Amino acid sequence: MLSAAASLGLVLLWDVDGGLTPIDKYLYSSEDYIKSGALLACGIVNCGVRNECDPALALLSDYVLHASNVMRIGAILGGY
Repeated sequence: MLSAAASLGLVLLWDVDGGLTPIDKYLYSSEDYIKSGALLACGIVNCGVRNECDPALALLSDYVLHASNVMRIGAILGGY
């Protein structure tokens, strides 16, 4: 589930404006693995893109100190 959600980041690679919208719906899932994959996908979409507002950094920074280890790992790896 984590890798399936994260694969959306590769499909939508470098499309920061339109790519976060399809990924956003997976952040509201009840399953932590799907949420973690969506966080990783957000980081992959923004990989190598310079943006002044940097929406991925704002989103991922909220989950870096999450109680769930899976969510923390998805946020940290998405930030790199």
